[in-house]
Amino acid sequence: MEPEIPPHPLAAKIIDFSDWACNTTECTEISLVQPEKGNSDSSHPVSETSFQPEFTYPIFGDHETAFGYKDLSLKIKYTSGSLRPFVEMNYSSQYTKSSSSSSSVEEPVKADDLLQKLDSYLPRNYSTNYSEFIDTVLNDYTAFKPFGEKIQEYSRENNDGSIDHFEIYKNNFSSEKFREYHSRMQLLVLLFIEGSSYIEDDDEKWEIYTVFKREKLNEAFAYHFVGYCTAYPFYCWLENIRMRISQFLILPPYKKKGHGSKLYQTIYQLFRSRKEICEITVEDPNEEFSDMRDKNDIRYLLEHDAFKDIQQAPISDEKITGLCTRFKLTKRQTQRCLEMYLLSNLDKMDKEAYKAYRLQVKGRLYAFNYDVLRDVDEEERKLKLQETYLGVEEDYHRLLELI
Repeated sequence: MEPEIPPHPLAAKIIDFSDWACNTTECTEISLVQPEKGNSDSSHPVSETSFQPEFTYPIFGDHETAFGYKDLSLKIKYTSGSLRPFVEMNYSSQYTKSSSSSSSVEEPVKADDLLQKLDSYLPRNYSTNYSEFIDTVLNDYTAFKPFGEKIQEYSRENNDGSIDHFEIYKNNFSSEKFREYHSRMQLLVLLFIEGSSYIEDDDEKWEIYTVFKREKLNEAFAYHFVGYCTAYPFYCWLENIRMRISQFLILPPYKKKGHGSKLYQTIYQLFRSRKEICEITVEDPNEEFSDMRDKNDIRYLLEHDAFKDIQQAPISDEKITGLCTRFKLTKRQTQRCLEMYLLSNLDKMDKEAYKAYRLQVKGRLYAFNYDVLRDVDEEERKLKLQETYLGVEEDYHRLLELI
C-alpha cells in the first residue's frame, strides 16, 4: 500500500485553497533551444523542443502543489548543447490576502516563492533575461564542444531517410570545466529519475558518460545534449571493483529511438573489457530501464554463445557462476536472462521439462525472498511462490516479444 502523501501545509487553512493551487509538474515546461534553421527573421531567431517533467516533488515537495497563483506557468529553457538555463515564471493572478479563514494562521498568507525553491537546484549564473538567453543560444550553437574523451560514435536513420550522427563521451570530476557543465545537467535527473538526488562532484571516482547529437553546419559542428549516465566503482574482494550504474537519463525528445540501448551497450562493453571490474550492477532500476537492460543483456549473451549446450532446466549453480564471471553480470541478472532463454525454447506440453523449469525459477524466487517466506507455513509459501512465478513468466513472455 502506497503511503499517503501529506497535502500542502495551507490546504486545510485556506477556504479557497483549491482556487489558488496548481500542480507543479503540470505547469512546468522544459525546453531545449537552438537557432532557427533557414530563418533570417530576427523576431523568431530560435526554435524550441518542449516537454514536461515526470515529477517535481524533489523541488516543490511530495504534494507537488504550488499555492498562490492562477494560470501558473514555470518555464526552464536550456541551450540545446551547452545547457545554459533560463528561468521564467508567469501567472494571471497572485494571492494577496493578508489573512486566512483560519484563526490558527497568525502570519499573513503569501504565495509560495517557487523561484526561491528552484534557485538552490540551479547552477550559478542562470539567466532570467530572455534577450541575454537568446544571445547565448546563438553564440553557443557552434562554440560549444562536448567535454571529455570520445569513446563511441553511431548513426540513426530518420523516417525521411536522412542520417543523424551521435557521439558518447567519458568524463570525471577532475575537470573543473566538466564539473561546471555537470551542474547544469543535474537538475534534469531530479525531474525524470524517480528517487534521484545530486551526486558529490568533489569525488573524482565518479564516471560520467554523456551522449550528444552532432550536427554538421558548413565547416563547423553543433552538438545537442541527448542524455547521460553516471557510474561509481566500489571495492570488491582482493583487487577488484564492482561498477554500479547509478543515474541513467535519455531526454524525452530522444526516447524510443535506441539511444538508451546504445549508451548501455557502450558502457557495458567498456566495463566488461576492464580487468579490474568483476561485476556490473545497477542502483534501483525502474521498470523502463530494467526492460532495456534485460533486452540488451540477453541479446549480448546470445550473440556471444553464452547459452551454448544449455537445453533445459535444471541448470547447475556452477554453470550460473561461470556465466556471471565471464560476463560480469550479477547472479540475479544472469539467472533472469537464462530463464528467459530457457522459456523461449520450452515446450510446455512436455510436463517434466515444464516442471523442471518452474522449479528452477521458483528456487531463485525463494532464495531472493527468503527473509519474507521463511516464517510462512508451507502451503501459503507454495501459493505465494506460484503467484509470483506466474507473474514472472508473463513478464518474460512480454520481454521475449520485444526481443
